[in-house]
Amino acid sequence: MNILTFVKYLLGVDLKSFACVKFKNITMMKKIVLSILVGTFLISACAPIQKLMGKKTKLDVCNERADSLQNALATQTTKNNEISSELAILKETSKKQSKSIDSLSTLATGQRDTISKLSSLNDELVKKQERISKDNASEAKRIMSELQATREDLQKREDKLGALQTDLEKERVRLEKMNTEIVAKDEQLRSLQSVLRSKDSAANALKTRLSLALKGFEGNGLTILQRDGKIYVSLDEQLLFELGKFEVNPKGAEALKKLAGVLEKNADINILVEGHTDNTGSAKFNWKLSTDRALAISAILLDNPKVDGKRLTAAGRGQFSPIDDNSTVQGRTKNRRCEIILSPKLDELYKLIEN
Repeated sequence: MNILTFVKYLLGVDLKSFACVKFKNITMMKKIVLSILVGTFLISACAPIQKLMGKKTKLDVCNERADSLQNALATQTTKNNEISSELAILKETSKKQSKSIDSLSTLATGQRDTISKLSSLNDELVKKQERISKDNASEAKRIMSELQATREDLQKREDKLGALQTDLEKERVRLEKMNTEIVAKDEQLRSLQSVLRSKDSAANALKTRLSLALKGFEGNGLTILQRDGKIYVSLDEQLLFELGKFEVNPKGAEALKKLAGVLEKNADINILVEGHTDNTGSAKFNWKLSTDRALAISAILLDNPKVDGKRLTAAGRGQFSPIDDNSTVQGRTKNRRCEIILSPKLDELYKLIEN
C-alpha cells in the first residue's frame, strides 16, 4: 500500500479534491494534518528500510506532493482564516442585523399597534362623520325649511308692502286732490270773508245812517241793534199802535218814513217786517194782530216809490217769539213789538258757496 492510498484510506477522501475542501474551523484542520503525519510516520516505521530505500523516488514524489499539499494547506488555511474573519464579520453583522430585526420587529409591533389604533380611530371618525353628515343633512333640511318659510314670509311682506305703496300712492293722489280742493276752498273762503267784510262794512254804515236818521226816536220806543251781520230796528207798541189796534199813529208813521228814506239809498238791503204780541188773548187773534201790524208797517215803507217791494217781506209771529217773561206787565210790554230786520243781499255769497 503506497502513501497516497494510505492517506486516502485514513481520510476517506481523494487528495486531489483535498485542496477543494473548505474547513469550518482551524481545530478540524489541525486534526487532519496530525492524522496525516501519524499515518506517514507509521507507514515509514513499518516498511522495511530496503523497501524504503528502494522506493526513494516514489518517496520524493510523495514528499513533493506533500509539500504541494502543505502549500495548498497553507493557502487553504489563509483562505480559511479569511473565511473565519469574514464569518466573524458576518456573525457580527448578523448580530447587528438580528438586533436591527428585533428593533424593526419591535417597531413593526408598535406600528401594528399604532395602525390598529389608527384603524379603530378611523372607524370612529367614519362613524362620527356619518353621524355628522346625517345631523348636517337634518340641520340643512331644517335650515332650508326655515329659509323657505322666511322667503314666503318675505314675499308676503313684499306683496303687502306693494299693496301699501299702491294705497299710499292713491292716498297721495287723493291728498293732492284734497289739497287742491282746500286751496280752491281757501280762495273761496277768502272771497266769502271779503264779501262778509264788505257786508259788515255796509251793515255798519247802514246802522250809522239809521242812527242819524232816527236820532229823535232812538231810545224813545225805538232801538237799533247789529247782530249776526244784520240790523235789527225794534219798535215798541206804544210808538206805533194803540193797544189791540194795527193802525200806525202819526208819530210812528214819521219814524217809518225816515227809515224808508235811508232804505231807498241802500238798494242791496233786504227788509223783513215781523209783528209780535204777548200771550194775552187767543193765539189766533194774536196771529192776525201781529200780521196786520207787519202789513201796516210795510205799506208805509212802500209809500216811498224808491223802496222796491221785492226787497220787503211781512210776517206775523204772534205770541211765539217772546223776548221777556209774559207773566209780568213789564215783560208783556216788551213782547208787544215790531221788528224791522235789515240784512244785506247774499246773492253774491250764495253764488260763491254754490261754486
